[in-house]
Amino acid sequence: MDPNEMRPPTSGGMGMPPMMQQMMGGMKDFNPMAMCQAMMTSVSKSAEMAAYATPEVRTLFEEWAQSVEAEILNALKARGQVDLNQLAAQLKISPESALYFLGKLVREGKATISGIQATAGAGGNA
Repeated sequence: MDPNEMRPPTSGGMGMPPMMQQMMGGMKDFNPMAMCQAMMTSVSKSAEMAAYATPEVRTLFEEWAQSVEAEILNALKARGQVDLNQLAAQLKISPESALYFLGKLVREGKATISGIQATAGAGGNA
């Protein structure tokens, strides 16, 4: 981000980079404080739920997560490359969850990413 592209603070709030202004152009009632408060509430709820989880529940979750990772690795070994949505459907999880597990496997060196492309519905200036 080029600091020269940043706009100075206005009476309505802090200056934002042009890209962020474009993304939020249709959000006239955007309230950053409300967004931060919602995020903090979400984090607090997650921490609270984790505190109540028994060791047995944690172990069951870890076993399930390891099972999902093994299924993903088996799919990668069998097919080579996989489509995220098809993989998620096969595992009966959301594409976001499948992406989380794929990212974890990549970070652990158990898988690699060899291609990323724009989807048919992707907007942009291309």
